[in-house]
Amino acid sequence: MPGRVCALSAALLAVYLAFTSSVATQPAKRPMTLVDLLNIPRVGDPQISPDGTRITFTLATTDWAGNQRVPHIWQINTDGTGLRRVTDAGAHNARWSPDGSTIAFLVRGSLFVVPAGGGTPRQLSKRPGVVDIAWHPDGSSVYFLAFDPPTDAERERQQLRGDIRVLDEYRQRHLWKMAVADGSETRITGGDYYIFAYRIAADGRRIIVSRRPTQLPADTDKMELWNIAADATDPVQLTRNAVPEEDGELAPDGSQVLFIARANHRQEPYYNANLFLVPATGGRVRALMPDFPYEVQRAGWASDSKSIWMLVNTGVRLELFQVDLASPTPKPITRGDHALVPPSWSSVSGRHVFMIDEPARIGDIWTWTPGDAAPRRVTGIYDYLDRQFALPRQERVEWKGVDGVSVEGVLTYPLDYQPGKRYPLVVQLHGGPEASDRFGWGSILFNYQPAWAARGYAILRPNYRGSSGYGNAFYREPVGGYFKNSPSDVLAGVDRIVAMGIADPNRLAVTGWSAGGHLVNKLITYTTRFKAAASGAGVANWISLYGVSDTRSDRDLWFGGTLWQKDAPIETYWEHSPLKYVTAARTPALFFIGENDPRVPMSQAMELSRALKAQGVATEVHIAPREGHDWVQPAHQLHKMNAETGWFERYVRGVPYTPEPVPSQNDPAVLPAP
Repeated sequence: MPGRVCALSAALLAVYLAFTSSVATQPAKRPMTLVDLLNIPRVGDPQISPDGTRITFTLATTDWAGNQRVPHIWQINTDGTGLRRVTDAGAHNARWSPDGSTIAFLVRGSLFVVPAGGGTPRQLSKRPGVVDIAWHPDGSSVYFLAFDPPTDAERERQQLRGDIRVLDEYRQRHLWKMAVADGSETRITGGDYYIFAYRIAADGRRIIVSRRPTQLPADTDKMELWNIAADATDPVQLTRNAVPEEDGELAPDGSQVLFIARANHRQEPYYNANLFLVPATGGRVRALMPDFPYEVQRAGWASDSKSIWMLVNTGVRLELFQVDLASPTPKPITRGDHALVPPSWSSVSGRHVFMIDEPARIGDIWTWTPGDAAPRRVTGIYDYLDRQFALPRQERVEWKGVDGVSVEGVLTYPLDYQPGKRYPLVVQLHGGPEASDRFGWGSILFNYQPAWAARGYAILRPNYRGSSGYGNAFYREPVGGYFKNSPSDVLAGVDRIVAMGIADPNRLAVTGWSAGGHLVNKLITYTTRFKAAASGAGVANWISLYGVSDTRSDRDLWFGGTLWQKDAPIETYWEHSPLKYVTAARTPALFFIGENDPRVPMSQAMELSRALKAQGVATEVHIAPREGHDWVQPAHQLHKMNAETGWFERYVRGVPYTPEPVPSQNDPAVLPAP
């Protein structure tokens, strides 16, 4: 249970100021290492108070001894004063009460509340597995999602099984609420379905829920929006389609519901995510901006129900937009070479809060209020990065695909770049593929540009065909054949960096994870230009993957049907499988896979690696125990970084590499926890 909440003391303030300012006296900046990257504290989940004067956020630090990242909840005033830590280790998902007097939060799946001004946390829930909390507008209770507890029959059955599990067995998850006064629970929804997400109306009388048949990823496309009364009576189904809906929210005036879906105006699947409206009583769904060329990632109503705030992916940038219902022409609010992290906002003050990921600052907290000329930075947690480390320059670059289509990406320059000198180039491919790389740092697991730039590499992150934020034709490129123009888009991007006089065409490497790993695997069987490759969670054989992956979403569109139908398009699946062309491969390839990855099981890396060995190509497969589709344990993340860097140093630059050791928990680069 969390200990007593820490009030801001002179000692804590001194520690914080020392951490962010002591490096200012250092005579020179130094290059970043891989450990430096993993030691960066990560800010997340900023939530603004109802009156717009205070912000809670999580700050996660690396615990090397425990091999985990540990979150804490912090609070700061919107003017940048009053920084203090609110909870002990492991707390997250902080949410303000409607009157701003109390903060609810979660620790290891249990619900707690604490006075916002400081005090002793009180545990409300005894049940495990509580997620996604939200206050009732009157402040009397907190809503949450939780799995149905096992029945007596289910407990008996599991006891007989021991540690045996059944494939695709699941339990349903439903909506509950808990009284703040005494912790009593009330179940809201029930039945043979799974509640994915919910949003409570401003007056507390209705709830918009996203529900689907089961929690299994294969049922994601069967998710639909419902509008239910606060006691789950009077259910109204709002959507009936084959696309998952997100961010469903009832307008403050109760008239209509907004949501986001990867669909076109006819609700057909696999288009850039866009904004849709539907009457609160049910009826025709309409796209508010049917011709909007970008991707809408988040959306929420303005308090007057006349406009909507949106977080929009415009390719290499992520910006805040506003659109009026009366004249739905989206207006950008923020502009810059950066990426905003999903915002929250106060309906009382109208103030927004978000993080901004920039090339020299990984994601401090900013606020913006309508009428302000520009956002204002609140926290300075990452001031030390620019003061202590030499950081590389980032730049947008554009080139033409083989068919003349414009493609762009983000280029990170070598740290000590000198015009006229050529450098080894790492091509780093994002996952998805319906995603895009943007200015900033992104996920540390996949993006270590500062450390590679410090070793003399240039890094290109191309937004190849299939990426989001570039219009529907660009986005839908994989439909009918997964690898059509994406490999040539990447190679054309390499040619662009070579033509700029930056990249050495004889020292090229490529890396990617998930869909980025798929494309790496394709590229090494498509071209011999790369001297080294590193692929994480990538496909080798679309046919063998089909039945063992936990999802087959979108593959009927990519390949023209399912593998379980009559006259299945097996040849199309095989044509786009990297394994088909493995005899052409010559690039030394390093593979990473999580032992428990349900999305791309480790058999995919084994298939391709063993085929490469049969061709005499150097290859290794690194399997991380206990990891799923993404590696989360810091020691495993550091191993991946070391192994990948060493592989590139060996095969691209021809130099030895000494792996960075796992540091002690008390590494001085880690932000001290009070």
